[in-house]
Amino acid sequence: MAEALEQVKRTFGRDAVILNTRTLTKGGLFGLGGNPRVEITAAQGETALPSMARRGMVPVQSKRTQPADGAATMMSPVAPRADRPPSDALVSEIGAMKSLVQDLVRDTRSARWGDTPGELYDTYRRLVGNAVAEEIAQQLVERGRSELTPAQLADPKAVRAHLAAVIESMLPTAGPIRVAPAGRPKLIALIGPTGVGKTTTIAKLAANFCLREQRKVGLITIDTYRIAAVEQLRTYAQIIDVPLEVVMTPGELRDAVDRSADRDIVFIDTAGRSQRDSVKTGELKKYFEAVRPDEIHLVLSSTCSEAVLAQTIHKFREVGVDRIIFTKLDEAIGFGVMLSCLQKAQARLSYVTTGQDVPDDIRVGDGKAIARLIVGERSSRLEPCATAVSAVTGVPRPCRQ
Repeated sequence: MAEALEQVKRTFGRDAVILNTRTLTKGGLFGLGGNPRVEITAAQGETALPSMARRGMVPVQSKRTQPADGAATMMSPVAPRADRPPSDALVSEIGAMKSLVQDLVRDTRSARWGDTPGELYDTYRRLVGNAVAEEIAQQLVERGRSELTPAQLADPKAVRAHLAAVIESMLPTAGPIRVAPAGRPKLIALIGPTGVGKTTTIAKLAANFCLREQRKVGLITIDTYRIAAVEQLRTYAQIIDVPLEVVMTPGELRDAVDRSADRDIVFIDTAGRSQRDSVKTGELKKYFEAVRPDEIHLVLSSTCSEAVLAQTIHKFREVGVDRIIFTKLDEAIGFGVMLSCLQKAQARLSYVTTGQDVPDDIRVGDGKAIARLIVGERSSRLEPCATAVSAVTGVPRPCRQ
């Protein structure tokens, strides 16, 4: 570095301006074992700098320091003085740019939205910002413009209330799982990609049915692929004191279901499958053909993008999905993905989960509460879980065995 600076000084004199420095390696294999080289880009005098750079810098004064290891380093250019006020020309340029941006936004909005009231346009922006698909947001805005009076359109609360009601009507919900008539267990299977929380969700549902609904619950897992998956569910089963069976083949699954004939409800946990793995999806289909579950719930994470969720829905639809559970609402940035996903899946929302605590952090899918979340009412609350026809309150009691 010192030799390079001396060469710059000899070439351009004391008025040299250092524009850029970098260290290169010459020779060696893939950059290893080569010789270091220093490259300095310099020019003579302040005129070598662009006008905007000269305007934002004080004269460059470079000096060398010598670290302990003997390598020469270069100090950075002196920063602009904080107390120097911006020039009139710079203020004028910034003002002109701001005006141009405002005009562009106004022209774009006029061309696309015409005479759409400001509150309705702002609501559209909030919907898109809350992960609602643009085409759905546009449909909602059009309905608001055609169905609300001018006075209502000028009222933000009226606009939000109207859109929340429309969104609620677009959210198909299934209600809580209902136990089958006496004499046969109800089979509930949970499927979905890896990492969405299927096992934890099954533990929450099993605990609620066992501790609060006083139902005889059984657990079966075919998730023998993931490390410690069986032990995780076994731990939950021991805590809530319900039987757990581990199966490896469709035939073993059928036998396990037959042995659970005295149960009121049986939950089947499955291994996470990638939406791109057609082989594993085909295997899952064979398991379900052996036992014919009463309900198949597709578990999706509300933190995923709409594109990923759409691909997942398309692949798992082959297995036969009739209900959807959305997990991790407490981690979601936007809630609008639930609206478009339910429409694409042609399935109904059964439950949502709001955390990791078992059995508390699960709620029945409430279209009204979710619609309020989508329109931006973050204070909206989902009611506690009611796993059967009605919620059972009070201190949890031991399960029926």
